[in-house]
Amino acid sequence: MEREIWQRIRAALRRLPRTRPRNAVYTWAEALAVLFWAALHDRPISWACRRGNWPMQAWRRRLPGQSTMSRRLRDPAVVPMLDAVLRWVQEGREEDAELLIADGKPLEVSEYTTDPDARVGRGAGCFAPGYKLHAIIDPKAQAMHGWEVLPMNASEPGTAAGLVGRACAGARGILLGDSIFDSNPLHGRVDARGWQLIAPRKQPGTGLGTRKHHPGRLLSLLLTEGPLGSWEEDWKPQRDAIERYFGAMASFGGGLSGLPSWVRRIHRVRVWVGAKLGINAARIALRRAHAA
Repeated sequence: MEREIWQRIRAALRRLPRTRPRNAVYTWAEALAVLFWAALHDRPISWACRRGNWPMQAWRRRLPGQSTMSRRLRDPAVVPMLDAVLRWVQEGREEDAELLIADGKPLEVSEYTTDPDARVGRGAGCFAPGYKLHAIIDPKAQAMHGWEVLPMNASEPGTAAGLVGRACAGARGILLGDSIFDSNPLHGRVDARGWQLIAPRKQPGTGLGTRKHHPGRLLSLLLTEGPLGSWEEDWKPQRDAIERYFGAMASFGGGLSGLPSWVRRIHRVRVWVGAKLGINAARIALRRAHAA
């Protein structure tokens, strides 16, 4: 499967515009090929810069050196390029989504890390230093609609509010989240896109107090606690699909199971995770093609 995944990634790289930063020698396709090859094999970038670690049929173009890759992966344009590769790999699976799910995947690092960008936040059942992948997915198409990587202490509702502009592109639909997404500002942001956020309260069954609540949040309460529905029976089984998505993403060679020791600082973590998302999208596309 590794060879087939790489073929899909390479096909998407060839669709990138043949542009490069000013005075640069290598195109974006040539630079990102090194990143994806390293991520696919869980090796450092320096390993992927050596021609001896590439079969000739995998990539016949020239390879940039380590210093060039270090500069290019700091360029702000690299994340939009990774987004373009991701969209092309999962092409045709981002349309007409009526149900999306938002969640975060902790990417913990050692508690003794000296990484100044890593922050302590809520990880997998405990507080830990590191980063977090914030994602909005379509569970039916198994497609990523929006993602961001931030330090672990970043607000999940605040980050989701920044992602819904692109993720909730359809005319209307439902965005599911767990109790941490039960936020009036996020309800307002989702409602402005014509969508409905459904998230349970942290303390179901309690009063609403005296503050003013967004109409979308009041409807969410009716759908999760009231006569219109129940969170545990109607929505939680659907929301758990993102947990299965994250679990599958970590259970194959080249998947995102954690951060290796050479991926530190926010700019390196962001591009490494972006490459892993493209690899995972290629794996899903292959499985769906084989099942068809």
